[in-house]
Formats: sequence, C-alpha cells, structure tokens
Amino acid sequence: MSAFRSTKDQQTLDTFYNGFGGGWRFRGLGGGDGMATTTTEVTKVGNVVIDIFDSHTQKLVWRGTDNDDLSSNADKNIQKLAKDLNNMFKKFPPK
Repeated sequence: MSAFRSTKDQQTLDTFYNGFGGGWRFRGLGGGDGMATTTTEVTKVGNVVIDIFDSHTQKLVWRGTDNDDLSSNADKNIQKLAKDLNNMFKKFPPK
C-alpha cells in the first residue's frame, strides 16, 4: 500500500458586472458604461491518494482518492480527514 497527501492553493476569480451599460452584446461593440469588479479568493485544497497493490503481481488493485477545501483549524481538518478516509474505504475491497 502507498499513500500520498498534498495540499495546494486554488485561486478563484469572480467578476461581477453592475448591470448598467447595455449588457454583454453592447460592450463588445464599444458601447455601454458598465463597470466590472473582479475579486480573487485563494482556498487551500487537500488531496489524498491511497493505492493498494497485489503483493504477488505488484499490480494496482484499488485506488482511493479524495480532495476537499481545508479549514484554518487543524483539529477540524484531522477530523474531516478521518471521516473521508472511512468513507473512502467503504468502497474497498473492489468487487
């Protein structure tokens, strides 16, 4: 069995238009005085991959994966990981 855990920062861009200025089709033609505001949000995402191999053939028998947004609270993340791993192994062994 092998297990791999990683985290990454995922960036989300949200753009909001104020609705004035004629809408999308008029903006493309140079018309409209509408304003757009774009905000950036960074979310830490955790990933877990567990591979189980047949010890005789060394072939992959099963792979479980999970990813989720992480909290700034480490204890909450540990509890969530334990729950997610439990749910992941409900699909093991493979049929």
